[in-house]
Amino acid sequence: MIRLIALDLDGTLLGPNFRVSEVDGKAVMAARDRGIHIVLNTARWYGLAQRTARRLELEAPLICHNGAHVREANEGADLLHLRIPRATAREVATFCDEGGFETYTTVDGITYMRSRFEGQIDPARLPADMRLAKAHAEHVDSDATGFVVFGDEAVRGLIDAFAERYAGVLAFPVGVSEAGQLYVTITAAGADKGRALRLVCQHLGVAPEDAMAVGDAAPDISMFEVAATAVAMGNAPEEVKAEADAVAPSNTEGGVAWAIQRFVLEEG
Repeated sequence: MIRLIALDLDGTLLGPNFRVSEVDGKAVMAARDRGIHIVLNTARWYGLAQRTARRLELEAPLICHNGAHVREANEGADLLHLRIPRATAREVATFCDEGGFETYTTVDGITYMRSRFEGQIDPARLPADMRLAKAHAEHVDSDATGFVVFGDEAVRGLIDAFAERYAGVLAFPVGVSEAGQLYVTITAAGADKGRALRLVCQHLGVAPEDAMAVGDAAPDISMFEVAATAVAMGNAPEEVKAEADAVAPSNTEGGVAWAIQRFVLEEG
């Protein structure tokens, strides 16, 4: 019997408009109302995950930065926080600054953003945990939680510049955005979604055999390996689908609702 559902955000629970669809939202809340733990497990930072959790009235811990940061909901206690040493983080931030790459840098709970949509963003309307910043290195004055960097050139450049030199120090899981753009999440080595999911299961007293994971990208495979039931989205690459127990419709076709209905609500 499934007692916990781990959901990726981008490409899974969120649609191309970065919102939760009505059908998926209703399914998530129906599972929540049955006492099932809904755990958001994302490459994004805590503040973004927390805003999604609040809209859906979720109380389970949030897994962020591909497992580098696990924190209780509603600004609760950290369960895990793997940080990148300050000197290394400044080096990465400087590289991204010099390349002008679209970058999201999280340090001390604040995410600094250099976005291709910058011209459409009113800084006064940003959440308290986000800042527009053309230069990021100057803000890395302590160990960093992680980076999310977009663009084929940026991803290749970062991996070429740092992956071998910082093997065992940094992790570089790569994903593909809704627009088909490569992005890389840079965290401390040892972070992955599966390790973090196992930690949350232990914290909540749920056996992995009673967990379901739903995702669409290569970093989600590690949580597929932990949860007894693994569901890949219809928009996932074939190599991700091959690691799942079932393939749902895409994130624009109510794939999360389909998975919850099939494996949770109908079974209940």
